[in-house]
Amino acid sequence: MEFTVELRRDVRARGGIKAYVLSGELDAGRSRTRTHRVSFTLEPRRADGDPLLVAADGEGGTAGLTTAGPL
Repeated sequence: MEFTVELRRDVRARGGIKAYVLSGELDAGRSRTRTHRVSFTLEPRRADGDPLLVAADGEGGTAGLTTAGPL
């Protein structure tokens, strides 16, 4: 399984002055983005911690399977 996470930080500063007809404005900013890729492998385990067999080379039966318990 794999997914991507993007972290972004924006910093802005703004100031200005207005007097009758004259006006002045200053705007500055900085942005920083980091992207991380996260991947991992899930391994099925039984409740007792032993590995769970999910595939076999030959045909198998349903012997040894149990019903699903409460969630």
